[in-house]
Amino acid sequence: MRYFVAVDDFNIYMKKILYLFLTTMLLLSCDDGDIIITTFNFDDAELKTCGTTGNYVFYKVNPEALESLSLKLAVTDSLYKTEGTKPHELNGTSNFVNYRTYDGVLGTDYFCSSIPPTSPRVTVDYFASSGTAEFTTIFSYDDNDGIAADDEFEGDTDGDGLPDLYDVDDDGDNVPTALELDPLGNIIDTDGDGKPNYLDPDDDGDGVLTRDEDKDGNLDPRNDVTDSNVGADYLNPAVADDYDINQYRQHTYKIIKSVKIVLKNLVLVNGDEEITQETLNMGTLNNVETIPKTTTPEF
Repeated sequence: MRYFVAVDDFNIYMKKILYLFLTTMLLLSCDDGDIIITTFNFDDAELKTCGTTGNYVFYKVNPEALESLSLKLAVTDSLYKTEGTKPHELNGTSNFVNYRTYDGVLGTDYFCSSIPPTSPRVTVDYFASSGTAEFTTIFSYDDNDGIAADDEFEGDTDGDGLPDLYDVDDDGDNVPTALELDPLGNIIDTDGDGKPNYLDPDDDGDGVLTRDEDKDGNLDPRNDVTDSNVGADYLNPAVADDYDINQYRQHTYKIIKSVKIVLKNLVLVNGDEEITQETLNMGTLNNVETIPKTTTPEF
């Protein structure tokens, strides 16, 4: 007697075989012969954080596998204070990593609650006895001047000590860059010299710097108008009065910080069981901290 297997049934059968094979590949053997099932499948999980200086917590949750990976750091200084890469040694007490599995889905406040939740129940609990948490902090700047960061000049156009990237007045004429564009954000070149107003210290090309066409000396040339039919003097080539203004206006910008966390040489222990991970990428937290800055450049 011959038996025939439908193509769909055969495909299902093969998928089951493949699943069993992949699952087996994820098994880690212990010294005592027990089998530990760990996936460490956090690639699609969002890195989150809570806490503050002295009690930082970073965590990722894989709800499908009912597992979590968390990092606690009791450092007393801001983790994002300086730009660059800084390692934090895990000591098993104040700085440590947990890998856990559960018998249910975690609540949204599981890692951030002041009182540890009693459910779901932890079924597997590994604790990092050594390793390093490597933090790479990246600064980006926002001067909200209407010019995209990629289009900003990589230097300091006006030489005031603030790179154009976070200089709200790129040409130092005391007219903010955002106000030297048209209402649609397009570039303006009043005197047609090929240099846009926001990079031109003499917008009307009359030989007097825009900054110096400030009759009332309030560091705002826009409200000094001799001929209302034309507009402000700094845009009127027929008016060239020089008031010799030797001061910059106040600047305000933001530093936006992001951080990438990589765990290295991680050793996770549960009784006599031990799991090692040479490199484990926890992920990136974008906009983890925003710092407003206010400064007045020296003339």
